[in-house]
Amino acid sequence: MSPPSPAQPPTDHTGLALFPHEISQFFTGDTGHTLLVNGAPGTGKTLFTIRGLDTLDRDGDVLYVSTRVDQETVHEMYFDDHSSLDTTAILDLSRDPFEHPVDVDVPFEKLDLDSLLKWIQEVNAATTQLTIAFDSWELIYEYLATRHDAPPDIETVTNQLVVLAREENIRLMLVSETADSSSLGYIADGVVTLEVEEDNRGRTRRHLRLEKLRGVRIANRLQPFTLAGGQFQAITPVELPSIRTGTADGAWTPLPNSKAKFSTGIRDLDRILSGGYNRGSVVHLDLGPDLSRDAWSVLTLPTIRNFLTQEMGVAVVPPREGSPGLLHNDLSTALSSQVFNTYCHVFGTYAGPTYNAGRYTQLDPGASSSEIAATTPPADTATPADEADGQGDEPRARDAGDGQSAPIGADLEAPIEGGQLAYEPYMAHVERARDECETPLLHVISMDTARDAFETRLGDFANYVALHNDLTILITKPGTELRTQADRVADMHFRLERSSDAIILYGENPLTPLLGIGISQSESIPTITLTEMV
Repeated sequence: MSPPSPAQPPTDHTGLALFPHEISQFFTGDTGHTLLVNGAPGTGKTLFTIRGLDTLDRDGDVLYVSTRVDQETVHEMYFDDHSSLDTTAILDLSRDPFEHPVDVDVPFEKLDLDSLLKWIQEVNAATTQLTIAFDSWELIYEYLATRHDAPPDIETVTNQLVVLAREENIRLMLVSETADSSSLGYIADGVVTLEVEEDNRGRTRRHLRLEKLRGVRIANRLQPFTLAGGQFQAITPVELPSIRTGTADGAWTPLPNSKAKFSTGIRDLDRILSGGYNRGSVVHLDLGPDLSRDAWSVLTLPTIRNFLTQEMGVAVVPPREGSPGLLHNDLSTALSSQVFNTYCHVFGTYAGPTYNAGRYTQLDPGASSSEIAATTPPADTATPADEADGQGDEPRARDAGDGQSAPIGADLEAPIEGGQLAYEPYMAHVERARDECETPLLHVISMDTARDAFETRLGDFANYVALHNDLTILITKPGTELRTQADRVADMHFRLERSSDAIILYGENPLTPLLGIGISQSESIPTITLTEMV
């Protein structure tokens, strides 16, 4: 047996937790706890239990006890390729419980309900920090009860088992065959229920409901999970600041575009979409309620990064409440400031930071075009804000003809006035940007900022995008007036929503499974990963 070490929830390369930290805390905080695992057939109880044993195996010995099938079949179905546990951790009570996984001396020839507790004590004495999972507890009880003329009821035996676990510091997991075992739930120290349902388009949604965990504060009682790849994975919250925090300058390698597709910048999404977004298309990113203010960036920043790294122009009209410096902080870790300043054009609003010719500036609600232009410092002037946040100089053309580059669009009417985008000035700016990069453009436009500009021109703009082989991502959120219009002109429709504290993405057109969003830390620059919720 390996020496004990502190148990931590394991994670895979995507950054998804393989086991909820609340349950790890439940078992490792105070030993001797019993967890009841409820759920209807097919909800994933066995895979959840095996994942728990994988976690607890790190600081003790574990034992998976069943009566349903033999040891080799259980290992092949649930453990092989999905668990670090080998066959010595699997015990089939219907065979010989005295040889595997440990050899113990007991004063009886067969197990029954009376001898079960004595057998557990002997196994515990021969192991280190024992965890036992009974799957399922009802079937094991019924199997042992047949050896009695007048067996005690399951509640009595469960209570004896829970008391023994507390006295001997044994960790127990009791898997129930029913979705609700309320009588046993009163006895156990913790209760979790696995739930599965299908939405109106046939997509699977799975949730782990944390009913009670003695000694543990439960912040989120309903947590999404997936059984992708034949193993339990919890879909954990995405910390948005980590998305835009990298350690390398210019070290990110772009995903390739094809003749027909623009890469999304997310490898998993490219795979689902057979290469990415269609050239000349409009994508509707539909934000659900209760998302954080920067949730729009989860899907858009990788695409922006992919365009800029290939020196393709990008025009961004962010949400009015978007974070200051979000684009710059993310992109400066992936590409040089020259590329950012040359190819990225951000048009902000008064309600949030406004990036006007390369700088974030706070504008008054009634600011006119001339007042907006007046907020832009001369090209050779560095402001204290520039020095503080490293924003750098304003976007410049690659050749101004005088040995120095000149600001792009400095002679054009400002496209933002009174907190709203104006259509004609915006189009003038993107035409100038197109001339500079001589490639198709990416437009990322929040429709709350662009309401006035596109209220009667959204169809015209979609035709413009198709004609020039551009790509447009239209962002809407609850209450956006142009949400329906955006969906009408869109070639693709994706929805981003909260599920507990996690973020879920799915496609309405094309139809996709629910996709749990994670962050991969396997490379110098964190990247988005998507895990199908099946």
